[in-house]
Amino acid sequence: MTEHTPSSERSASSRPLVRVAEFFALTFLVSWVLWGLGAFLGTTAGAWPILSTLAGFGPLVAAGILSWRDGDLRAWAAQAVRWRTGARWWLVALLGAPLLSLAGYGVYVALSGASFSLASGTLPVVYATVFLYVLLLRGGFGEEMGWRGYALPHLLERYSTTAAALVVGVGWAVWHLPLFFVQGTRQSGPFAVYLLGVVGLSVVLAWLYVRAKGSVLLAAVFHAQWNVFDSGVLFALSGESPLLAPAASAAVVWAAALLLVALDGETMRSSRPGTAPPGRGSPAE
Repeated sequence: MTEHTPSSERSASSRPLVRVAEFFALTFLVSWVLWGLGAFLGTTAGAWPILSTLAGFGPLVAAGILSWRDGDLRAWAAQAVRWRTGARWWLVALLGAPLLSLAGYGVYVALSGASFSLASGTLPVVYATVFLYVLLLRGGFGEEMGWRGYALPHLLERYSTTAAALVVGVGWAVWHLPLFFVQGTRQSGPFAVYLLGVVGLSVVLAWLYVRAKGSVLLAAVFHAQWNVFDSGVLFALSGESPLLAPAASAAVVWAAALLLVALDGETMRSSRPGTAPPGRGSPAE
């Protein structure tokens, strides 16, 4: 039997923070180097699409390396195929992002006076193709296996769902920062507005992850839907407004996040020890 001293308890309580700090550092290193190399070679060069796509897998690569080191690789990877979560959570994953995106676009139309039009005979075909591409290569599993699959569970060991989501959201937004200095990317508006939107979205995704029994699969589906609708279709329809469109989107996302905190306090205000795999380095019971 291992004796638990005050120093060992402090070490155990700080371990989640250490792992999350390691995750952010490694994620930023992998992605920022690839984005930097792509920017150096030029966004019009053929290397940029490849390097920028690979950079999007930084969170997955970092989480995979750290999970392997800690002996958690199998448990971490299992989150990607956790599909038995209940039909209602699948509905949230499939419909939540499109509804939030449309609401944000509606706010934008109301404030800007722009015309509302979604008419396109090819939209369903384009959507299906782009969704699969985004899910597999752009922001789906490549990001979610890190943000919700690694950082969030470790933070939930010590903090409430809301607090953990805020930390992940800030890191998630800052991770995108280099793209604001690369010509031709969608990160063209003020970073502060982008930060607000991403942090709010992180709260919504954390809620879904916890309620869906730790399913990164559903978080990835929601994330992919968001990128297709809010960052894709509606971004184009709004005329690439650098401020008003993302501000309207951020406002709607935060309204949803605050509503979840108010209506589901049991989920959002509690920590969840045992969410993260214990790993080989955990103290003995």
